[in-house]
Amino acid sequence: MFSDSSIKKILKKARALRITKNAVKKLKQLVEKQALVIARKAVKNAEYSGRKSVKAKDIEEAMKIEE
Repeated sequence: MFSDSSIKKILKKARALRITKNAVKKLKQLVEKQALVIARKAVKNAEYSGRKSVKAKDIEEAMKIEE
């Protein structure tokens, strides 16, 4: 889902000076897994509200549950 370059950008924003391929691979796996969990909860929120469309507020609510 996410490109390696996107993951590298995230790590660079976090001020990583050097980034290994394994670090990119691991963070990519974790980010994709977490994104899927949030997306599933957001879909459930939309369905519960009687909508087929997922809105930003559904994602925000799904994120609150995760915290």
